[in-house]
Amino acid sequence: MSENNTIENNPQKFGEWWKNGVIYQIFPRTFADANGDGSGDLQGIIQKLDYLNDGNIDSEESLHIDAIWLSPINKSPMYDNGYDISDYCQIDPVFGNIDDFETLIAEAHQRNIKVILDLVINHTSNKHPWFEESCGEKDNPKSDWYHWRNPNSEDDVPNNWLSYFGGTAWTYCETRQQYYHHTFDKRQPDLNWRNPEVKEAIYQMIRFWLDKGVDGFRLDASSVYSKDKDYRDNPLKAEVEDKEDFSSQHHLYDKDLPENHQIIKEIRAIIDEYDDRLLIGETFISSGLYESVMFRGVNNDELHLPFTFDFPFSPWYPGHLQKEIAKKELMTPDDAWSVYFLDNHDLSRHLSRWVDCSLCDNSVGIAKAAATILLTVKGTPVLYYGQEIGMVDHNNIPSHKLRDRATIAHEGESASRDKVRTPMQWDNSNHGGFSFGKDVEPWLPVNDNYQEVNVAAEFKDEGSILNFYQALIRVRKKSHVLQKGCWRTLIHYPYEHLAYVRETESDRVLVVINFSHEKELQVDEYIDWENWQVLLSTDYPTDLVMDLPKILKPFETSIYQKR
Repeated sequence: MSENNTIENNPQKFGEWWKNGVIYQIFPRTFADANGDGSGDLQGIIQKLDYLNDGNIDSEESLHIDAIWLSPINKSPMYDNGYDISDYCQIDPVFGNIDDFETLIAEAHQRNIKVILDLVINHTSNKHPWFEESCGEKDNPKSDWYHWRNPNSEDDVPNNWLSYFGGTAWTYCETRQQYYHHTFDKRQPDLNWRNPEVKEAIYQMIRFWLDKGVDGFRLDASSVYSKDKDYRDNPLKAEVEDKEDFSSQHHLYDKDLPENHQIIKEIRAIIDEYDDRLLIGETFISSGLYESVMFRGVNNDELHLPFTFDFPFSPWYPGHLQKEIAKKELMTPDDAWSVYFLDNHDLSRHLSRWVDCSLCDNSVGIAKAAATILLTVKGTPVLYYGQEIGMVDHNNIPSHKLRDRATIAHEGESASRDKVRTPMQWDNSNHGGFSFGKDVEPWLPVNDNYQEVNVAAEFKDEGSILNFYQALIRVRKKSHVLQKGCWRTLIHYPYEHLAYVRETESDRVLVVINFSHEKELQVDEYIDWENWQVLLSTDYPTDLVMDLPKILKPFETSIYQKR
């Protein structure tokens, strides 16, 4: 770690670090393997912290992110790769132990990196001691910690609720002679949040991690905690063909209930007992923008950052992307804040999605343009590991090496999320340098393109995606207007290029992105064409002072500041 510009010399502003900062999601099993067993671990993350942020904003070998969000590292049978927890207060041995975690916290904080944990509290693993006890006789102390119901006399299952994977959301337990509810797989029974003992146990666990120094949480599936107390049937949508599909119902009684907001408010209140902590939430992948922004709370007292999926689901087309940005701008109150992401552990990587619908096969150009949008709109950007080097889906994983058992069991191998969770590509050595200094086969196969697409090679290439991300993050960190300024488009209905400004009363930054071949820069709103300084561009040298170009170069991406 560099001694220059450390946390002591450059402190984050308390209460708003997440507005100014960049968050980086890590899938720990495939980020870095320090002990040479083929699986990523906490020590591997620790040894790569300087890559993420070495504390020196001018460093040429650091990405300069501000926080890491870790997918689950709790003890788990790993049926759903950690999203099925069997002990909330233990680290799974695959990743290390609690001492390793405390070291990670200390080393990350030394580098001004916050640590955010995934919080999976809609359900547990069916191997969790709570559920194993609840499965006993009906008078056991944890009998009501999960959703248990008697068979329905007409069609056996208690009601028509469906699993997100399709089919009934109820599984029969022979011991209790009752059904239990699961929004997801049957090995992931839902907790009964109406039971005050469940709440207290979860809230104690949250404080446990906050006391360890955790800087925040990302709530998994945060819109499905509460269930209707009478377990009423959901109404069917009109003219549905497959009544077993989750989307065939209006989820009035098993999703987005008013009590759900109260639960999140209570979690937020715990978060607010501690200084400078953050609460993010996945408001469910099928929730729309309006449903998601409601999770900020009436008094902005629920989620700081509600994840919405409209933006990453947009096609690679200027009009659609701008529409999603404009919708967020319109629906975000002045006292709230937006969050943007392109990829995560459940979604196909954006280069794999967007190259197919692009006007050209220019993955580097698309990656730089996408990065520019992500890091110059008004909101907190979240990167997914490997995005910064242009990692793409690995679509050629042999069947016997697939690991996503939960999804494969319900939707088949083609739906496996393993393709977006493959090992981080560090260098061109065997398996991409994933296991430090050892030729060990990783838990998942590394993508075939690792010899060209890797950190070491891209740091040496001035025109690489990685160096563009690094420069872009540096520009964002040094620009107050890119962190806090208002967003305004210059093109009402963009077709082949975007042009928008971020501005304050005293400063203005212009972003221009061409999605096509050579194109005239046409705008609908007034802009002074003279005297702009290049902050970053694919086609012009940094710091050049120039008039805005009348003609955009093929697939040009440029950021200017008004002089």
